[in-house]
Amino acid sequence: MTRATFWKQVFLHTIQNIKLYVGAEAKLLLLTVIIYGVGFWVLDIHLAWLMAIGISLVALLPVIGAGVVFIPWILIEWLQGDTQVGWWLFAIYLGVELLTEILQPLLIGKDLKLPFWLPIVVTLMCTVAFNLFGVMVAGIVIPLISAYFQVKEIERAEIYDNN
Repeated sequence: MTRATFWKQVFLHTIQNIKLYVGAEAKLLLLTVIIYGVGFWVLDIHLAWLMAIGISLVALLPVIGAGVVFIPWILIEWLQGDTQVGWWLFAIYLGVELLTEILQPLLIGKDLKLPFWLPIVVTLMCTVAFNLFGVMVAGIVIPLISAYFQVKEIERAEIYDNN
């Protein structure tokens, strides 16, 4: 395989991997909508499922996330004296945040055939290098790294078959 062909294949695999990355993020989005929706429904919050969809979409924003909605909401509930609802909202928020932080690298790693720790390390490195935009850069770098390893594996298989 020539160098030009190699990098063309890496580019094509990167495009496929970006689609897989977006698919993994969509799975997490659906999971958060379900958890928020059920939690809000149990708490008898008006328009529970619509709120769950809206907050889940806000959670997609890098760095800001769902905390921009939950933290003021929890504080308002506590200050108005409805501490029980405030604590339940805090538990839902904390539970979903922890669950997504655990599942995200696992899903991305599984879908892109990478070790679970690599997406975490790449995201951290990109965040350090590019600040707020690092999370978005990582969304391209992770599929690119995966594509490189995939094409390298194909190249090794071709060399092995030729020998």
